[in-house]
Amino acid sequence: MNLRFLRTVIAISEYPTFVAAGEALGLSHSAVSVHIKSLEDELGMLIVDRRKRPPILTDRGIALIENARRIFEIIDNIKSLGDEEALIGSMTMGVVPSALVNLVPPALAALRLSHPKLQIKIKAELSAELAQQVRNRDIDVAILTEPESLIEGLRSQYICDEPFNIIAPADVQASSSEELLSQHPFIWFNRRTWAGQLIERQLNKSKIHVHSVMEVNSLEAIESLVRNGIGISIVPQRVCAPAYDASIKVVPFGDPQTARRLVLVDRINNPRARLANALLRELLLLSGAAGAE
Repeated sequence: MNLRFLRTVIAISEYPTFVAAGEALGLSHSAVSVHIKSLEDELGMLIVDRRKRPPILTDRGIALIENARRIFEIIDNIKSLGDEEALIGSMTMGVVPSALVNLVPPALAALRLSHPKLQIKIKAELSAELAQQVRNRDIDVAILTEPESLIEGLRSQYICDEPFNIIAPADVQASSSEELLSQHPFIWFNRRTWAGQLIERQLNKSKIHVHSVMEVNSLEAIESLVRNGIGISIVPQRVCAPAYDASIKVVPFGDPQTARRLVLVDRINNPRARLANALLRELLLLSGAAGAE
């Protein structure tokens, strides 16, 4: 199939007449007609309805154009492979929900601005599930809480540390963080998450007993519950997130302050390593700028 003929078909869908399409391509009216007729003969179908004046595309002609456009998108992508600066193709990434609100969207926006042909699909899951999906090749890369030990075959690259804070209603009084935690209802951040497990280990290590009232998946929901006086909690201070308002008291958790580490995880010898490294650069720029504020 002649690609020039396909370009001619696309042109007649974009211009009101064969003459106008031909002028745009530097072809005569008769040459446009020859291209269309040759394709019709090759495919055994009518591309345009010549009974109309001017001729209009048939339903099959419209379908042909949709497929032809996809072909030329692929051709353009292949041509750009020689450009060392351009990133193309697709990548499926997993993200822990707590990083999906403030950190990841601006990083992806910056990446797409520099590399508009890059396509990224996002999947939100807990850290353990994401790490396993990277290992199983279900996703290419993941942003998650650093595990105690990494699964064999994966590599981990540092993004940032997120310190843990005790958050409480602003009017709550306590002489120490231990008193604050032991004397008020406690809202757990989901202990199926690695961050939640880290909080639990640190509480046990410090021999602090909390009065559990509920366990919640969403950090935004926990903040709202605390703000409305339901209890207190321990949560990571998410990078790029706005500061807490005056309705919430914030006390560092641990001495030294406990923190979780966000990392970017992918497979060793990942074929999309260039894409992963470009994403990491944007994440580091954002987290570094947020830490400097």
